[in-house]
Amino acid sequence: MKPNPLPYFILFVGMILCAPIHAQNEVKIDSLKLTLETEQTDSTKIDTSIALYHELVKKDTTAALKYLNNSISLSEQTADVNRLAQAYLALCNHYWKRGNLQRSKEALQRVEIKIPQIGNQEIVAKFYLEKGIVRHREGIYLEAITNFLEAKNLYEVLKDTLATSKCHNNIGGSYWEMDQPDEALENYLNAMKILKSTKAYNEVSFSKILGNIGLIYRQKNQFKEALVYYEKSLRLNRKNNMKLSEAINLQNIGSLYNNIKDFDKALPYFQEAKKVATEIDDKIGILYANHSIGNHYNSLGTYAKGIPILNDNLVLAQELDSNEEIKNLNKDISEAYEKKGDFKQALTYRKTYEKWDDSLTNTSHLQKVKELELRFETSKKDKEIAVLTKENEVQEAKSEREATLRNALLGGLISLVIIGLLLFYTMRQRLKNQKVLAAKNEEVNKAKLSEKLQHLEMKALRAQMNPHFLFNSLNSINTMILNDENENASRYLSKFSKLVRLLLENSEQPMVSLKDEMDMLETYIQLEALRFNNKLDYAITIDKNVDQENTLLPSMVMQPFVENAIWHGLLHKESKGLLTLTIKEEANTLHCSIVDNGVGREKSVTLKKEGGLKKKSMGIKITVDRLKILTEQKIQDVINIIDLKDENENALGTQVNIQIPIA
Repeated sequence: MKPNPLPYFILFVGMILCAPIHAQNEVKIDSLKLTLETEQTDSTKIDTSIALYHELVKKDTTAALKYLNNSISLSEQTADVNRLAQAYLALCNHYWKRGNLQRSKEALQRVEIKIPQIGNQEIVAKFYLEKGIVRHREGIYLEAITNFLEAKNLYEVLKDTLATSKCHNNIGGSYWEMDQPDEALENYLNAMKILKSTKAYNEVSFSKILGNIGLIYRQKNQFKEALVYYEKSLRLNRKNNMKLSEAINLQNIGSLYNNIKDFDKALPYFQEAKKVATEIDDKIGILYANHSIGNHYNSLGTYAKGIPILNDNLVLAQELDSNEEIKNLNKDISEAYEKKGDFKQALTYRKTYEKWDDSLTNTSHLQKVKELELRFETSKKDKEIAVLTKENEVQEAKSEREATLRNALLGGLISLVIIGLLLFYTMRQRLKNQKVLAAKNEEVNKAKLSEKLQHLEMKALRAQMNPHFLFNSLNSINTMILNDENENASRYLSKFSKLVRLLLENSEQPMVSLKDEMDMLETYIQLEALRFNNKLDYAITIDKNVDQENTLLPSMVMQPFVENAIWHGLLHKESKGLLTLTIKEEANTLHCSIVDNGVGREKSVTLKKEGGLKKKSMGIKITVDRLKILTEQKIQDVINIIDLKDENENALGTQVNIQIPIA
């Protein structure tokens, strides 16, 4: 077959075009080296060393770092704070691009302690931009957004539209990681709009935005649109020799084909992404590519290939401190072993995954708490400033009145008339000011009351779940494992982890859907049934007219009563017990009936005294108080407890009727 001459022609043209560019770069490098050898001033030597780093870093990392370290050393010797900060920011950029976040953070810390001494706002803006990128790669997305916003505000003042566009693009990336696609897309479109309007428009920045918009469409399952944006971005990457962005786009296209179940097309893209990432020593890119390749082989059932790749990748993730990847890799390895039939290994990796999942979930909640605390402190300071401003106004008015009175006394008899008028005016102003101050104090008191109510509600939510249940559940899991009841332990652990996740999710919101509340409640009952060897049955009946998805109610108001029915009613019963839960809606109120066929309240009290138990259920007390506040006196009897008895006054169980306001 005659060879096609077109590829060779393209290669030849590429060599012709690239040769002058390569020659120009060499000339520039030689010129910079000559300047460094002949220049006498320290400032020019530092600037030239940094410039040489940027020219050499793509082809000789070791030589490039030598010049950058020289610039740092000379800046420290001459106490040139601005140039020292620029050199360390270049070092930070160098290390995060190669996956070494620890070295990046060390470089950032060197700049951060010098921020008060830096007079160049462009350097300060660059610091916040680099810090945001590092935080993003660590998975601390809220803090990353805060840093990107700081950088954006400074670049807007400096009228640097290209950098402003880059900040919007990075903010969009952090929102995307936080699963907020609409906010992400808004920032990507802002970045594109700003970039198109500036004279500094370039294909490098534009290609990154195109790739990010592709991510949004993929998340919305609009795969055709996503592929169009990815391919546009990839063409610009290759045209401009953007290896890092090229690796990212190849990885994204492979993931897209995975989404549409075209696995044969996906694998070559993952392999190409790994190859490009390896060329530029992008360890993060290698990490993601290997993860996808390992999962691909496992999905085909070739575990002998897939599992070792994921295990090697786990070592790399630990080296890079990539907590999210460590969690996900443990999960995928566990699932692979489970499909392979090696349940012991599957359980080992599953435990590690659960540990990381809980840790990262707690970190996410702490970030949200910090954000709320920051907003609260800002609001508090604003109120304090407003009160101080009002006090200053009152003080100034008082000073003016005193001056007027002194001048009036010197005026004689005529001034007496003026004084009378001023006294009248003064009294009226004083009354007016008193009313204003009284209104302001009332506003402050209302704000404080609202804050106290919110604080009490958070404490109430944390107190709902009996901690003894959590400890007992963990002990039950441990006992099953020790008794080699692996299937029971796995089933119990799965339900327990689901319950903890539902508790964390529901506790974030003051109101949850009836469906979410019932999922959490049913999981809790199932756990108790498992733990006590299925000593109880349960039945849940919800009126078909109740829209469970759109019916909102305060979270965790039924659980304490269900817990009370199980612990104090059903578990004392010698035969198998039955718990019945019935829910219907009437006049924007849920009528919930919790019935158990246990020993009854009188017998339960007797058993508690005989067992030496004196602890009261704080969960029920707090729930009663919450419901009374929420009903605002609209429902007279919020909770009604009925002792069920037969004709001979023998206990048949207990019925608790609860009226819950809904939204």
